[in-house]
Amino acid sequence: MKSLHKTSLLVCVTILVFFGSVGVVAYWPAISQIIAMNQSPEEEQKFVDPFSYDPPLPSYVKDLNPVYKIQAELHTSEAKITGNMTLEFDNPKTPDVRLYIYDYLWNKMTVKSIRYKDKPLSFERGQSLVKLANPLGKELRGALTIEFENPVPRRGTRFGVKDDIWTLTTWYPMLGAQNQKGVWYDPPQRVDFGDPFVYHYGDYDVSFTSPQGYKWVSSWGRGQSKSVGGSKQQVHYQAKNLLNFGLVGSPLYHIETIQFAPNLTVDIASVDKGNIERIKNIAQSVFPTFIDMYGPLPYPHVAIAETSTGTTYAMEYANLAVFKRDMHHNNLIDHWLPHEVGHLWWYNSVATLESSHGWLDEGLVELGVSHYLQKRYGTQSATTLLDEYNRDVKRLQERYPNGKLDKPLQKFTTEEEFKLTWYSRGALLFDNLRRKIGDDAYKRFLQRVQQNYHGSVIGAEHLDQALGQTLQGEAKYFTLYTNSANKNGFGAVQLEPYITTIINNMSFYPSIPARVTQNTVYIPLRELGEKMGLAISWDDKKQMIRVKGNGREVFIKERERFADVDGKRIDLGSPLIEIKERTMVPLSFFEKALGFETAYNQQQKTVKINTYRTIGKAAETK
Repeated sequence: MKSLHKTSLLVCVTILVFFGSVGVVAYWPAISQIIAMNQSPEEEQKFVDPFSYDPPLPSYVKDLNPVYKIQAELHTSEAKITGNMTLEFDNPKTPDVRLYIYDYLWNKMTVKSIRYKDKPLSFERGQSLVKLANPLGKELRGALTIEFENPVPRRGTRFGVKDDIWTLTTWYPMLGAQNQKGVWYDPPQRVDFGDPFVYHYGDYDVSFTSPQGYKWVSSWGRGQSKSVGGSKQQVHYQAKNLLNFGLVGSPLYHIETIQFAPNLTVDIASVDKGNIERIKNIAQSVFPTFIDMYGPLPYPHVAIAETSTGTTYAMEYANLAVFKRDMHHNNLIDHWLPHEVGHLWWYNSVATLESSHGWLDEGLVELGVSHYLQKRYGTQSATTLLDEYNRDVKRLQERYPNGKLDKPLQKFTTEEEFKLTWYSRGALLFDNLRRKIGDDAYKRFLQRVQQNYHGSVIGAEHLDQALGQTLQGEAKYFTLYTNSANKNGFGAVQLEPYITTIINNMSFYPSIPARVTQNTVYIPLRELGEKMGLAISWDDKKQMIRVKGNGREVFIKERERFADVDGKRIDLGSPLIEIKERTMVPLSFFEKALGFETAYNQQQKTVKINTYRTIGKAAETK
């Protein structure tokens, strides 16, 4: 018999012997001692963070569990991709199904056909959207077969080819995204800056054909390559839980691979071997820094790709950090490569709605650059960057005082406002939090976000929940300050601390924790009251809550501060409140209305309630 089973049996036998027909509360002190004596150090360790069970908030994107099986070929002489794909997903149970097409107005992807169970389907092609009637009917899951052709722009765009380096991003049709209510997101309006895309995490099985001799890095490593047709090669990739799937390749590339504990492979691609050495030096400093700060990256493969001069500045895609060769000038690479590596955690592992809440990932990765500089070069280098952010924010407050962080991309009046807001002010939002709660708690907060929300699309309320779990309370910080005008500074975290409730020397952690609200300790009435042996019900005639215990009968109205105790009106000092649909009573309710002994230790954040001295009377009321 396992030790845990032995302990459970011992406790059960003890309860049976002790209790008979007497209420459980009477013997909690003795039982708690028995449990403590039979608890191993490993079992005790499991309860170090008793408030961590609160389930993560749902992602902004409803998970339809898409699986892409893509067979595609790059025709370099014609600069185009032809492809066939099977897209399998859960039935969205909406009248239509939507696909996102992230191409250019001047360079359109062609969706040649869509089929379901070999039946051709009609569809409507919009600017960034394909709509078709939902063919799945009552089936829980189905698959579309899609044939497409995508011309590759011969220029240094996000998706394009320049100097024989092929940057293949958003190159295939993608399943649209719904919110948790099942409403499809419209693809965000494009502007000249930012990242106006909505993505949906999915699994990928990709077979990609290109001319022999092309070297590729991708969202999932180097893949498995084989020769096909003499002059061609096909690379096969199988990937899990990716935001999108991209490739960057060239016949001119040199690729070197480095590894980091615990299980991360980083491919580095450049046409210049000397540049690879410089990239490696940065990578060997920035990856350990971010792994320590954010936790291990939950993917086995990532890549860094250097594109040609005159291409898009720097870009983040799933497991890909991409930057242009120009950045070696003026040492820009020492800022923007760590920035893009930071996006492997913030955008990639944990995503947001980029056109609405881009402050989240851009702010985090900009502050991450300061962590890298601190680790590699020392405090002065990091301080210089933070001083630059402060100067930026001062300019933002002068020019755009009424703007705010949580502002849609399309609402920024200029690119300057966009960068000063999401990048510089976003970085200071997180740095202010770090200074307020300390480096240790800040690191635990970031790692909790990664643990809770890997593969999710999140916003301010998700961060607040993780922050509250870290600080063991109900926290408001991100929802507060991202909606505050630029002219205002950032303040402290608003925290309602959770309180450990000890009843007759035994700790309890209810699903809605006890907490301090408006300088009053509040306790969940039913969940903890019933642990004390109280009988709690709703009196329809009086329209009041009825509580019986300790020889007393108490009536009290919701949101009232006065209780009727055996016909006598008692002032509790604070009213009942409701938190997450649970009635919470002030601690004074148990002392003044029920006659129990109570004690609140503010420093230790504990409340003690003793009932066993009067349990005889309590038992009589059952």
